[in-house]
Amino acid sequence: MKFSLTAYSTLLLLSSPNSCNLAKAQDSTRPICSPDPLEYSEAISLKVEKVGSIPTQTTNAWYYNMQSMDNFDGDTIYFLDQKFGMIYSFDTSTSETKTVLDMKSSDNIPEGLTLDWSYGSSGQTYKVKSMSQGTSSDEVIVVFTSSTLPPGWTEADSKLPAPGAFGAYVCGGVTWIPDIYRPGVIPECFDTQKGLPSLTGYDTFYKYTVVNGELTKPEPFFVSESNIAPGHLGGGIVPVDDGRILWSTGDCNVFGTDGMYAPQLDHESCGKILLIDAKSKHSFKIVAKGVRNSQQMRVFTQPRAPKSPKSPKAPKAPKSTKAPKAPKSPKSPKEGRTRNLKSTKSDSHGTKYLAFMDIGGVTAEEVNAVPLHKLLDDSSHIENFGWGRNIDDGKAREGTFYVTAGNGGILGTEPECAENAPLGEAGFIQPWVQFGRTLDDFFYAISSLALPTAGTNKLKLLWSEFNTGKILGTDEMFVEGAPPAKSFKIKLYNADGEMLENGLNDLVKEELGEVGFFRGDPRLFHFPDGHAGVFVERTGALYKLTEM
Repeated sequence: MKFSLTAYSTLLLLSSPNSCNLAKAQDSTRPICSPDPLEYSEAISLKVEKVGSIPTQTTNAWYYNMQSMDNFDGDTIYFLDQKFGMIYSFDTSTSETKTVLDMKSSDNIPEGLTLDWSYGSSGQTYKVKSMSQGTSSDEVIVVFTSSTLPPGWTEADSKLPAPGAFGAYVCGGVTWIPDIYRPGVIPECFDTQKGLPSLTGYDTFYKYTVVNGELTKPEPFFVSESNIAPGHLGGGIVPVDDGRILWSTGDCNVFGTDGMYAPQLDHESCGKILLIDAKSKHSFKIVAKGVRNSQQMRVFTQPRAPKSPKSPKAPKAPKSTKAPKAPKSPKSPKEGRTRNLKSTKSDSHGTKYLAFMDIGGVTAEEVNAVPLHKLLDDSSHIENFGWGRNIDDGKAREGTFYVTAGNGGILGTEPECAENAPLGEAGFIQPWVQFGRTLDDFFYAISSLALPTAGTNKLKLLWSEFNTGKILGTDEMFVEGAPPAKSFKIKLYNADGEMLENGLNDLVKEELGEVGFFRGDPRLFHFPDGHAGVFVERTGALYKLTEM
């Protein structure tokens, strides 16, 4: 985490985002090793209205781990207490909350899973890790993290690197870890989580049939091996078509490194996005690499760019004297569709994309996007988002920057930025948006994203930040190959029109009173009607966001 700032230069207006000359001009004026600092928008603000709440087991700082899950058909969305192994359904039409799974008491926990494992850090404890729509409207997918393999599996389908393949010195060369993906007891030199016993976990994917709101008939179909340690465990998930889902593994590494080589090696599963077939056991394909730690994904549809008008043809003699029909008004594009995608490239509303947030190291927090068809076609090509040390050119990337090898176990300053990467670098997909830390904004990490299709006018993309409780955004559509879009902080107001001076953290104080420390860990999500919502992990409160 860098606290000394370089001088900032004003970037050129994105009047022609696909222009090579624009990218070169921006390269010549951009600051070294610093994303563009964010100012508050003077034209856009958001109203925050409470609509409900989810039960919480604890509201003590650092002791919770919860998440919103919104890629579903119908009026129901789900919220996970990942640490305590609980799933809550929330009916958006009635605001009714219901417990549908509790690892301590439910009859629908699959046999053979071991969920009572202990690590010691809430942020790395995922008994229930993720959830999405299944292969039909009455089916959902639940991902558990078990310390044992499920019945019928003798090994995971996607695996950590082979034991002993990657050793590393950590803490500036003080301590040698023979296997960074199985580090054992965390060394005492680590800045945090020292002395905790790491373990190998198995992210186990089950299909459940939903009957009268209850989860029934669990059926396993896939297992992904993970490193439960102070690092990056992924968990982003989204259904796409024909029973397939996209899944982010995380880079499986400890904090402080550049991800090492595995995220850039095509045969390794860590640092990847997997395309998993929920209709067939053990079936998956690596479709993207260089992804550090994505915890949320969303498929969205964006209108096609208008085509240049053709020269008019010479008029023909009219067959009748009837006046020509007025052209039909184009329908509004429906973004965020995640089901029944008969065409993975486009439909009548526009082109489909995958967007995902990616938690950064020190230099850049990111939201990335890519045309969906590039991940789902039959090509052997793997899209590359840059994280990890590339074996061909020896460079590791974070946002639009190259980073050093780093030092495992050192939090906040490693891996350092080495230099700027060229904008539009061939062979790598650079972020739709990126942001970093400044003297004014003590950002920790991106926590979520939203692509609202209702309740907004100018905003195209929103994202949130863990530590400050701020919501940030851009009014620029995604343009493939363009430099990162201009972004800004967004002023927030409560239902009474009062500004939330400390962002969503002010709502923690409103819910809990004078608790001294008000970080709430906001998670954006999507209501079925297209509105953006935000779930505050610490309090369990749910809010709807509307552009003012």
